[in-house]
Amino acid sequence: MAGPDQVIDIEIGIFRSDVRLELTASEDSLPVVRQTLRSIGETIEADEEALEDAELAITEALANAVEHAYPDADERGPVRISFLPIDEEMLVSVRDFGRGMDGSAGSGGKDAPGYGLPMIEGIARRVDIRAADGTEIEMTFALGTANANATTVDGAAPGLLPAERILRRVVAVVAAQVDMSVERVMEALLVVELVARHGLRYLVGEHVKIRVTRGEGSFGLRLGPLEENGALRVVKDTDVPVVGSVVQRLSEDVRVEKTQAQGINCEYLLLRIATR
Repeated sequence: MAGPDQVIDIEIGIFRSDVRLELTASEDSLPVVRQTLRSIGETIEADEEALEDAELAITEALANAVEHAYPDADERGPVRISFLPIDEEMLVSVRDFGRGMDGSAGSGGKDAPGYGLPMIEGIARRVDIRAADGTEIEMTFALGTANANATTVDGAAPGLLPAERILRRVVAVVAAQVDMSVERVMEALLVVELVARHGLRYLVGEHVKIRVTRGEGSFGLRLGPLEENGALRVVKDTDVPVVGSVVQRLSEDVRVEKTQAQGINCEYLLLRIATR
């Protein structure tokens, strides 16, 4: 069952697979972060065993923030995670804005804020911990024979592969959390796949920004920034004879949000998909 409403902000570089997440420090966030890492790893063709090790360490770093940064379960704060593949390594940062670490960090005691850090240090090539206005754990992982530039496939738009993979997997997690049927999950995945595939054609700048908002029995999707009239073009690009726009047909609500980015007019495509 889903908990309170949750907002997941995702920013993806379209010329390399750098990704930034911001989400609530809660147990519901753990599968989102794991699936994001998996998507990046598959895109850059990382070694499977190295990816599993990185997943274990990153999960532990995030669990540390969930358990210790915001001890009051009713007042959960944000956590920011960044992924940056460089050659055959990946630099990952997990940053919270909670109470921070005290002198017991890294002692290994079960109740210490640093519980689990020895395991992280045993997996990562390098670990840097900074405690100021919260805690940041920065880790560098070996990825085997990864290809950090593998962001295009079959002439697709730059960034399509990581954006589509990440969005599909995050939406799959959120759809399960709001108790969507298997059939409805498949429809939701089709919608986000089409939006990612067509949306990058009209992107303004070098990063696509995605917000997934989980609500009661539904989730919202916000994608952009897109050039003027780009949002409606994305919807139109999914037209199928007789059926019409697949995005419009399978979404409860389709809207356009006007704004500015880098000093130019642009817009975001907003969708809402419910359990039905």
